[in-house]
Amino acid sequence: MPGTSRFHSAHASDGKFSFRGVFLTAVLVVMTTPLYAARGTFGEATPDNGYVETPTAPWKESEVAIPLYPEDKDMIGISLSSRDTLKLYIDLKSFSHAADGVARITLVVESPSGVRSVFYDGMRCDTRQYKTYAVGTSDRKFSPVRNAKWQTIPTPTVNAFRDYLYNKYLCDGYPSTARTPEEFAKAIK
Repeated sequence: MPGTSRFHSAHASDGKFSFRGVFLTAVLVVMTTPLYAARGTFGEATPDNGYVETPTAPWKESEVAIPLYPEDKDMIGISLSSRDTLKLYIDLKSFSHAADGVARITLVVESPSGVRSVFYDGMRCDTRQYKTYAVGTSDRKFSPVRNAKWQTIPTPTVNAFRDYLYNKYLCDGYPSTARTPEEFAKAIK
């Protein structure tokens, strides 16, 4: 066909023209894309919604004061699952919810034989971690834990009292921060 051969001879035989055309098209696309990004679907200017992304400060733990050793009269029993053999008690007077989002509380864990372990723990709802700040001694005092570290709360197993407390009372429905003392007191009653 005469028309096809003319096009072929005029354009296709000139290799520079086809590369130059592709290059110019790519440059135009790259240069005009930002102009369309500032426009809505139909070319209208998008409104400024006032959103300004600000970097979040890294998490910083609040200062912790170890409370007084709990009195038996202040202990409140927490029902654990039916498969657990331990008993869990808390000292509501020691419960605090600091600016760092950590719930801190004294826990008393009692074995079936009556042996008690006493902990002053903190729990972070946002990371599912706990930290033991102090443990009870036989002379009914708290002994601070040296180099206490945040640890992952173990997943549910028999006698997983921290997991139960985390899920049922402290962080249930509160993925980023623990309940307030008022909400916690209402949840355990």
